[in-house]
Amino acid sequence: MRRTIEKNTEIYEIMKKIYYDRKTKLYDWMGNLITEDNHRTYHHIVKAEEQRENHESDIPTLENGALLGKRSHEQLHRIEHLDKELYIAWNNLFREINDTRDVITDELWEKVFELKDLTERIDKKHSKKLKL
Repeated sequence: MRRTIEKNTEIYEIMKKIYYDRKTKLYDWMGNLITEDNHRTYHHIVKAEEQRENHESDIPTLENGALLGKRSHEQLHRIEHLDKELYIAWNNLFREINDTRDVITDELWEKVFELKDLTERIDKKHSKKLKL
């Protein structure tokens, strides 16, 4: 079931700003195509739970967010359990993208697609093990 983010809410406005600032119309930040079935979601780079544990606000912000398609978001959280270093590498890349405060550069897209290839290999390898 698709969870729709209501317009004019704080999270909607933040996602809209990230979308327009970074000019990511076709792809999410993990290099996957955005479609009607793979809608954009907001990924907390530092998890909301961790923010609360550190007595920080867990309100979504531009600096702590990445725009991921639904499937990418699910894949990233699978990777978190399969390969913590890769999960950290993704979040570091998301921070790097945010630090530019501008359109995602070709150099950053190259990094996205390098991590995407690695992520898909690990995800595929793990899913084969589950099917055995």
